[in-house]
Order: sequence, then structure tokens, then C-alpha cells
Amino acid sequence: METISVSKLKAHLSAELKRVERGIELTVVDHKRPVARLAPLNRDSLFVREAQGSYEYKDLEPLVKQDVMQALEDERDESW
Repeated sequence: METISVSKLKAHLSAELKRVERGIELTVVDHKRPVARLAPLNRDSLFVREAQGSYEYKDLEPLVKQDVMQALEDERDESW
């Protein structure tokens, strides 16, 4: 897996997204700290209805499996 800085990703977003679409996985770093991962989607799990301008997703696992507000409260409580 390759790494890319936030600034380089911003400057070359279209080209980097094309690389990801071809199968490259990127770890995005901000001041040498990993902050995100870009990976290609499984096209079989993604339906796109272009005529209606809307997107439908199926078979994609949610990234957050708990209540977002509860997670924020928990994080705030831990930092105090």
C-alpha cells in the first residue's frame, strides 16, 4: 500500500482517484500521521442509477457500527 500526503492528494485528486480505481490502495497522511485509506470499491456491490442521478449502495458494511453521537460523547469524556 502506498502513502500520499493530504497536500499532494488535493493537488492531484483526479489522477490519484484513477489510480485507486485501477486497484492501488492509498494511505493518506497528514504530517506523517495516517488519517484515511482510499481503496477501490467492489463494482458488483455498487449500483448506480445514472438516469435518475441517484446512487444506491448494497452489501457495503457501515464504517461506524455504533451511534455516532454516543461515540462523540464517549470520546469527549475520555479526553477530560
